[in-house]
Amino acid sequence: MPLEGNLRDFSLANLIQLNCQEMNTARLSISVHGREGAVYFDKGNVVHAVFGPWSGEEAVYELLRLKEGDFHMQVGAQTTEWTITTPWNTLLLEGMRRIDEGETSQGDRMGEWVQSLRGIAWVDGAVLISRDGVVMAEALEGNAEKEGAVAVFVGNSADQVGEALSLAPFQWGVVSMGKDRMLVVARPDFVAGLLLAERASPAMLASEAEHILSR
Repeated sequence: MPLEGNLRDFSLANLIQLNCQEMNTARLSISVHGREGAVYFDKGNVVHAVFGPWSGEEAVYELLRLKEGDFHMQVGAQTTEWTITTPWNTLLLEGMRRIDEGETSQGDRMGEWVQSLRGIAWVDGAVLISRDGVVMAEALEGNAEKEGAVAVFVGNSADQVGEALSLAPFQWGVVSMGKDRMLVVARPDFVAGLLLAERASPAMLASEAEHILSR
């Protein structure tokens, strides 16, 4: 089992299963786009987890949704907090069930979000793209994959710079492409790219876009 790596190559479900089967006491730390999380094991049991505002089982379920993120294993690390008593295999089954249900509902939300973003005044087009470069929804004329690639490159690059300099997570920014401008709004699991009209105010549109994406 690797002591460090990325969830793209070794999923959290596999890491949990291996730690529990090997009866480990350890802390599994995870970092993704400026967010930090951890899962604690005691003698092969998952006993505590934290991720952003979540703790306990809910933190595990949210962490299981991650498709990427750096992880580091510290064998022997212990915790004084015990927020989980559910068996690890039950946790994984429930987490997978929630993910399966969430993928369908998220697809519906993505379609609604992108149409709402396109409907904002001074927005000429919108695209939602996953952190690994897959177009999830679009409402624009032209090449959605090309526009989405620009958005996710800006979002991921800004996050990497922020992490290196210990800055707050990237929220939004504007990139110029010749005469065109794109507003890039970052979310934990995806990036929104909004093509701006000439007279658009990025700050005002960023606020409106963030409101739509938080519904």
